[in-house]
Amino acid sequence: MDIEDRRRYFIVGSVFLEVVQPLFRTRLENDYTSKGLGSFQDFLNTQQVIHILFHLRHRNAKCCKDISNCVNNSKLPLMYIQWNQLYTENPGQRGHNCHCKFKANPVQLKELDITMAGLILLNCCYLGSTEKNAVLILRRYKNEYLSHNTQGAIIETEYKSLWTDLISFVQQLDPNKQDDLMRIENRLLDEGLCRKYSIIDLLNIHKKLNEMDITIQEIGSSVHGIDSSIQGIGATVHGIDIHIVIIEDICLFYMLILNTF
Repeated sequence: MDIEDRRRYFIVGSVFLEVVQPLFRTRLENDYTSKGLGSFQDFLNTQQVIHILFHLRHRNAKCCKDISNCVNNSKLPLMYIQWNQLYTENPGQRGHNCHCKFKANPVQLKELDITMAGLILLNCCYLGSTEKNAVLILRRYKNEYLSHNTQGAIIETEYKSLWTDLISFVQQLDPNKQDDLMRIENRLLDEGLCRKYSIIDLLNIHKKLNEMDITIQEIGSSVHGIDSSIQGIGATVHGIDIHIVIIEDICLFYMLILNTF
């Protein structure tokens, strides 16, 4: 792997983690404070927000409140692990499939990664058309060039057009980030920090954890199926034993009759 290709990956990752991620969080904070809400948890607990996010995770659900705005999304962009990070089910309301049975967790803005912060921004906050487009593309670029980049490198031809776009879309959200971008662009490769960014922050950890959770559930179901099969075999064997005993009893009965005569 060319060291410059890796340095370019490091630079782009630094932009997303040091500029884009805090920028998304700040825009979220500005949105809910402008509505008179004191915390991100208060924002998540508003009926409009919890209703929107509920339908980004749950399909074929009709809510008892605001039913006219219920939607049935073909895709569910909010994964289980993300939903569970944001909300907890109220005890005593199981079986009632509506957003009203959930309450927001005391989540801090600093706990949100780029993907989740961008998703909430796009769906629950006011953004102008230019800003919305910038958030959409920055989220997509993060996935394309970082989260799904198992090589940890970006070649020069890709980097040139990518860097131009990054400057443009970041400045559409905050024109005052030019100096930060230039400082990062001239940064030397820091292998330790690059590994940290790659392993902890840039790879799609939520997706991997969600896939692991699903796999574990499937393994659990398979084990349960095997256990049921073993129990079934046991029941069958037990049934065979019963039949053998019955046949033996019948033979003994006929032998007794024959011996009587």
